[in-house]
Amino acid sequence: MNKRIYGLCEAAFLVLLGIAILWFALSKNYGLLMNVRFRWLTVTGAALLLVMGLFALSTRQKRPSINSLVFALVLLVTLVGKPYLPDANSMSMMESSLPAGLWNQVDLTRFPRKALQDLYSKEIDQMGRTGASFTTIGVVKRLEALDKHGSLALMTSMMFCCIADALAVGFRVPYEELENMEDGQLIMVSGKLVQEQAEITLPNFRFGRATMSSVQKDYYIQPEKIMSYNRLDQLPLLPDQLSAQTNRLFSEAIKASGFEEALEEKGPFTVFVPVDQALETLSDMPFEELSPEALKRLVSSHIVRGKFYSRDLMECDTLEALNGRLLQVKLANGKLRINQSRLLLKDTEARNGVIHYIYPAIALDE
Repeated sequence: MNKRIYGLCEAAFLVLLGIAILWFALSKNYGLLMNVRFRWLTVTGAALLLVMGLFALSTRQKRPSINSLVFALVLLVTLVGKPYLPDANSMSMMESSLPAGLWNQVDLTRFPRKALQDLYSKEIDQMGRTGASFTTIGVVKRLEALDKHGSLALMTSMMFCCIADALAVGFRVPYEELENMEDGQLIMVSGKLVQEQAEITLPNFRFGRATMSSVQKDYYIQPEKIMSYNRLDQLPLLPDQLSAQTNRLFSEAIKASGFEEALEEKGPFTVFVPVDQALETLSDMPFEELSPEALKRLVSSHIVRGKFYSRDLMECDTLEALNGRLLQVKLANGKLRINQSRLLLKDTEARNGVIHYIYPAIALDE
């Protein structure tokens, strides 16, 4: 009797476990914890658990073979679950995010390509012992403990079977211009592995969605050349971005008022650009006849220091324009207004700022 009760409990547990895993595999949350490429494996495992559980429920005796089947299923998942690098973090995918010209600046004969995860795992002893040079790609992680040593962490993600971003690994990289590096920046490093002389104690930290993050303790990368890529660096400056759009009148106003040179500075700036129709109806006087002083007042009323995307504007009540004028920011029915001006086209990026197109223009006498 006890064996029968035990068998029923075991079978019921397998059925419930199979249902729970199947529900999770088919839910939208699966991709948060698991690699979607292995959804089929999770579904298959859940289905097998369900079949075994239902089979056990249908039998009158507890079958020892059920335990063997469960063990075999877990073993199968373990064997399939060897470490691998997913497409999203592979070197080829990283390369596609880099300008092709960066590879042309590397002597690949002297600094052959190496995947960062291979350096960390399979080739670390050989590369460290021989002092061979290489070029690798990774993502910057800034840590206060490494900042004190003038270094950053160069990271990538590894995965185990169907568990998403299970492990983030990387190396310490000394760099004299840390102020130019930001978290999440993609960089290419040419150098070699050098043995650490003293261990640097690092706090627990997270990299991306990885459940565990680790920086190599025995070796660090001594860089000979570091090249970074920032998407914003490839964008035009504000004056060029404005001239490339269909806002001829405001571009002319910027040039006539002398603000073109100011908008070429580092900034950043937020520019609220009235469309041509808004400027044509700005006042009784034709736009072309406005005085230089009026144009200067007009342009400076539409420029704010700082970079304010639409999501940032939703958190603001007022903004101060370059001429000291306060602009009211209002959010009504999900639509943003700057004073009485509606935002028509939002978040056009430039290297040193962001542009929003508005109608009507901010009135000169407001």
